Amino acid sequence: MDDRAFIIDTEFLPATEDPRPHDETTLKPATYDYEYEGDDIITYDDILKAAGRFGRYQWRTYFFVCVASLMSSLLTFTQVFTGGIGDFWCRGSEFDTDKCLESNRSTTKCDKIQQLAACTSYNFTFYEDEKQLPEYAETYPCSNGWEFDHSVYKSTFTEEWALVCEESAIPNVLQSVYLSGFLVGCIVFGAMADRWGRYITFVVCLVMSAISTLLSAASPNPIVFGMIRFCVAAFTYGLVLTLFVISTEMVLPSKRVYVGVLLWYFYGIGYFILAVLGKYLSSWRVFILLTAAPFTLMIPSVLYVDESPRWLLTKERYTDADKIIHKIAELNNKVLPPDYLANLKDMKEHVKLEKEAKASLLDVLRDPVLRLYLLNLLFNWFVQSFVYYGLSLGTSTLGVDVYIAFVISGAVEIPAYTFSAFSMKYLGRKISTATLMIMAGLACLATIPIHPGPLRVVFAMIGKFAITASFGNIYVHTAEIFPTPIRTLSVGTCSVAARVGGLIAPLILVFEKVWASLPLVLFASSAILAGLLVFFLPETKGKLMPDTIEDVLNLKTRTRSKDTSSVGA
Repeated sequence: MDDRAFIIDTEFLPATEDPRPHDETTLKPATYDYEYEGDDIITYDDILKAAGRFGRYQWRTYFFVCVASLMSSLLTFTQVFTGGIGDFWCRGSEFDTDKCLESNRSTTKCDKIQQLAACTSYNFTFYEDEKQLPEYAETYPCSNGWEFDHSVYKSTFTEEWALVCEESAIPNVLQSVYLSGFLVGCIVFGAMADRWGRYITFVVCLVMSAISTLLSAASPNPIVFGMIRFCVAAFTYGLVLTLFVISTEMVLPSKRVYVGVLLWYFYGIGYFILAVLGKYLSSWRVFILLTAAPFTLMIPSVLYVDESPRWLLTKERYTDADKIIHKIAELNNKVLPPDYLANLKDMKEHVKLEKEAKASLLDVLRDPVLRLYLLNLLFNWFVQSFVYYGLSLGTSTLGVDVYIAFVISGAVEIPAYTFSAFSMKYLGRKISTATLMIMAGLACLATIPIHPGPLRVVFAMIGKFAITASFGNIYVHTAEIFPTPIRTLSVGTCSVAARVGGLIAPLILVFEKVWASLPLVLFASSAILAGLLVFFLPETKGKLMPDTIEDVLNLKTRTRSKDTSSVGA
């Protein structure tokens, strides 16, 4: 059994004494099971090993990361049900199903008449001829509002504010406004977290996202609703982004995969919760209020989530970092070696880190290698979101009702994220992501010649599965490529590209009028190209997270972490 295997076997043993061979003169305290002395600590990952690889402290913090992911899912897709629209027709029009059928018109003809009566009142009294087109009938505007069918949606803001006919595009505009909030959140809060700290950004986003969500339920009109929903998106995205970075910076490479992927299980669970709420709630305002319920679980996070020690070290705030590191060790029942931080500050590697603590995204753009990495990742994030939302919009064509279709779309994400974790562990970040993206593209191509039915559903779900899994991979891979001083900003910048892809995806569907298969061809070709480009990125599986730009340049030859053999490396 080699040293790495020994570390695995003893990692979760009861903390009684150092499990390594020792004599009486080298006996360590009961909770001191770290394999280095204080002078051996030369990197931040060495500190994490001494303070506890993944103990109570990390689990407690990660709980709030998962809750934030659930909240993001609920708030992002709530408009599927609060803004949905079923059949409707002019209130007080001459249309009546029973009377239509009694006038010897066929069911098909009556359905056509009902469709035409949605935005204009028709007088069909004198038109008994089966062949006569209803659009030739006498018409007049809907002056008394509309009647709505509640068999699918019980209550929506679309009905309350009569966003139909000439104003039917407003719900789509509101959804675009919400996604625009993601763009702003990526840029503003990514930069804020890197400059002023992860914790202060997290607290601001938590408080403001809770307030804006509650206010959105009391919106008096679409304009106010859109403005508040924009704020909800920006603050919620900032919340998830900062917590995600905190979680990746507090764990070793062996656990980084699970930290980066497990939270997406909770994102998928949000689909199921939304479907249940939409099925049984009779008020869209109550619906929104209930989606804000997880905020109550986040209240203790203000006390239990701390600033990232890694970020504090890059800002030379050693005293603050030391307090949090000791807090981590204490909660994990570990004892830190004496003078560990003094030795770390004296190391040449850390001196380089200090000099680059004020690095910006411009430093990445100045280096040709890093510039190519960034452009590659920007395109990949764009395609991930582009294909993901493009395929998700097709759930209504599965032949089931809207609630079942929504659940199916969410259900496929659970195994996808599971596969994501194992693929990164056994295949590495690069090969797994590239393979999944190419698979998604091929699934889109295979869907083109297949007629609607079970087989088409199978290939559509294969595509959704593959792009979902690769989306989970790219988050982890990106966070492991960029250095600590600009990690949040870099992930946020890539997220901007993803949000643009999500905004464009619905517009691509318009090209169906030119050629029915054109959207699928665009989704497939972009996914395959992005998958091939992933091979030009460095493999980060098991590597130490880079703290400087030089570390990024050396990723292909950088020393692997001693903890890489553990689960999830």
